Amino acid sequence: MKKIFVRSPYLITIDEVDQTSAKLDVYLWNKGDSVPTIPAYTLSGTIASEFQTAISWNVANYAKEYIKPVKPVSVSTPTEESTKTWCYLKVVMYSNDVEIGEETFACLNGYTSYFDGQNFYNDGIVFPLVATSIKIQKTPSFIPYVNVFYEQGEYEIIGVGTLSVGEPTMYKLPLTANLNGDDYFEYFSEEICEPKYTPVVCSFVNRYGGWQFLTFFKASSESIEVESKDFNLLPSSIDYDIYQGQKQRFNFQGKQSIRCNTGWVNENYFNLIQDLLLSETILLDNVPVTCKSKSSAKKTHLKEKNINYEIEFEYNFGLINDVI
Repeated sequence: MKKIFVRSPYLITIDEVDQTSAKLDVYLWNKGDSVPTIPAYTLSGTIASEFQTAISWNVANYAKEYIKPVKPVSVSTPTEESTKTWCYLKVVMYSNDVEIGEETFACLNGYTSYFDGQNFYNDGIVFPLVATSIKIQKTPSFIPYVNVFYEQGEYEIIGVGTLSVGEPTMYKLPLTANLNGDDYFEYFSEEICEPKYTPVVCSFVNRYGGWQFLTFFKASSESIEVESKDFNLLPSSIDYDIYQGQKQRFNFQGKQSIRCNTGWVNENYFNLIQDLLLSETILLDNVPVTCKSKSSAKKTHLKEKNINYEIEFEYNFGLINDVI
């Protein structure tokens, strides 16, 4: 099954001989739900001219509505990922109102690079949703995991045994040892002892549409920023109360932010920083945040010797509850 990334355009093109019009029925569902019998969307169009008969639609945005990652849940054994982290998409294609075929995709909440070109997809039977070349740093108190998309079949998981997959599914493979993996890929991790500071675990959705874990081991500092509006008071009488003042502030709201440091990391950690800055879903110790930092210089051992990244986050809620 083709795995596509819905943060980048994915085009379905119909171009048949003697075509004057085309139509696309789009079906969307999450694993565990019934396959819909009625399309969520029907897209149609007519050819531009007899010399331009191809008709294309971008289906990525429609799939994105069915993908709503919220919070990762750590596990100690291979476990299915939340079905809200990805979805199925089926397209039924028509040319001149005649059905010409259909195709089903697994949609991931990732994006492709400009250099990948148009309509990049992965059709491997095992697809790790991480950069396997990066060794993940972890703490003794938290077990991170990697998301891996498996096609139907049986797979030997290092240190666990056989994993039986009944249908295409995204799994969590916990990094319980320094080396984890399956028949196809290996995933490396390293336990770091931090005796002075309290590590902060950042979890975010990376470029592949899987959960990524990045631990900030060194010093962190928190701050708040308060906003309000002022207006001038009218005195209650000519003989006004001198303790009341002339101005009143209202519509108070406060925001809390935090600066975190990774500690010493390898050069390839810049790929994680890039994914973090571009991520739509970020949590710090399972608390929702947004990335306040908008840029980061790429660091190398040749220039910096020891590489540390400092990132500033803003908690994704106000200090005063004004949720309606």
